[in-house]
Amino acid sequence: MNARAPAQVADPSFRILQDIAKDLAKGDISFPTFSAATVEVRKALEDPNVNADKLARVVSREPLLSAKIVRMANSVALNPSGRAVADVRTAVIRVGQSNVRSVAVAVAYEQLRADKDLQKHRARAEAAWKHSANVAAHAYVIAKLARLSPDEAMFAGLVHDIGYYYLLSLSSRYPELEGHEDALDDVLRNWHASVGQTVLHSFSLTPAVMEAVGDHEAGTYNMPPAAMKDVVCLANLVCDATNPIRPQSRPPIELDEPELIAYLAAATEQLGSLQAILHN
Repeated sequence: MNARAPAQVADPSFRILQDIAKDLAKGDISFPTFSAATVEVRKALEDPNVNADKLARVVSREPLLSAKIVRMANSVALNPSGRAVADVRTAVIRVGQSNVRSVAVAVAYEQLRADKDLQKHRARAEAAWKHSANVAAHAYVIAKLARLSPDEAMFAGLVHDIGYYYLLSLSSRYPELEGHEDALDDVLRNWHASVGQTVLHSFSLTPAVMEAVGDHEAGTYNMPPAAMKDVVCLANLVCDATNPIRPQSRPPIELDEPELIAYLAAATEQLGSLQAILHN
């Protein structure tokens, strides 16, 4: 009598992707990143009649968001004249609506990192957020070189790895991933870009941002950058040392673009001010 062959363990990555596909097909996306202050700001910005007074009132409901908006308004990147502002309304005017949205996302990410489902993956979540803040700051500066919207580029940089967070937040549903770090890394590495692009379809983002999110790990770009996907891809490559999907065995990529590297070196103070606002 032949012994029964051991049962095959289903590939957890396949299960996760099946479940995500079902959730997305139903429109049943439960993801805590876009909550609280972010949702309120988004609703306000969707109002064609929103003005600085109304937006300032919405921002003021979240103390951390208010502080970050004022801090950004006084940063080197947005305040070259050195004239400081102290009130939220003036800060909102100086920063602009797009940057208000970006800072709201930064605050939401901070809330997400404290979510109970991510506590067991805190190190991964922290690394992913540090990388997102770095990419956002670099995208803002590189967009100026490309004569594209720096505000839109910073937002694209902030959300470019949202699929990583989404997959990470779901991983606790799958006990077969416990103790299998390599399997989880494979899921995050291989699927975060396409999943992130799919998740963001429900947020009415511009085609340029959607393309940048979907293609940011492709490693292909035009130089000088001609589109938002070039900007985000370059920012992602420049920040490769902090990229959470980079295997520890692989050294960081050294981008062979001397003109870009020199341009970024000259913008060190701007980069530092933006990174400090977004990450701290």
